[in-house]
Amino acid sequence: MALTAAVKREFVGHQEVIDIACAGNDTFYEGALLQIDASGYLNVPADTAALPFIGVYSGRQGSALAVASGSHDKLEVLIGKVWVAFSGAEQSDVGELFYPSDDGTLTQTAGSKSWGVLCVGFKTGYVLLDFGQRVCIAAA
Repeated sequence: MALTAAVKREFVGHQEVIDIACAGNDTFYEGALLQIDASGYLNVPADTAALPFIGVYSGRQGSALAVASGSHDKLEVLIGKVWVAFSGAEQSDVGELFYPSDDGTLTQTAGSKSWGVLCVGFKTGYVLLDFGQRVCIAAA
């Protein structure tokens, strides 16, 4: 389910921090799982998008940042390992690819997506995704 409020994420280890311009006409919530669109801007994933995932919005610019149409504010993104809620997470998920279908929801079905994120750990109700280990599964 797409985020409608900020989500505190639990990060593991070193996080690469980058500032990147975002697409306009959207609201970015702290903890959002984000991707790069075809124009090179940070945006909220769409279930049908075949675009690379980049990381998690840190919330430094605000826990809920509404970006006006035509504006390209820079957001701080964390790239590394982060725990993300996933119902039914189990040991066999480790080593599998996950696909954010929006800024708060994961799926294990690629569908039309070309990019996945590697699962490197699990605990009850969560998978540990490594946004530093993005995998292209098909030509975009």
